[in-house]
Amino acid sequence: MARKEITQYFDDLDGAPLNDDQVHIVRFSLEGTNYVLDLSAENATKLHEALQPFIDVARKETATTRRATAPRRNNRAKEIRKWAQDNGYDVADRGKIPTEVIDAYDAAHK
Repeated sequence: MARKEITQYFDDLDGAPLNDDQVHIVRFSLEGTNYVLDLSAENATKLHEALQPFIDVARKETATTRRATAPRRNNRAKEIRKWAQDNGYDVADRGKIPTEVIDAYDAAHK
């Protein structure tokens, strides 16, 4: 026996049924919360028109990178490796440092 699942879209604003080719998925964010709406072309246009005055005067936010934290972790790994090798632990120059080595390093540096 065959089975077929059908997804039916409805306009989130007025509840009207939408065909797959009629649905406009609108994503936006407001005060740190992300939202998604399934809208008809007409309601998507209404939303864009309502927001346009605010968009016209808004600043675009650029993505921030977290590069500053990576070197610190890398330096910590180097320190742990050097300490471990100086204290008789068998640690490779690259790769994951065993948890017991990290725990021993932390205990020695309290």
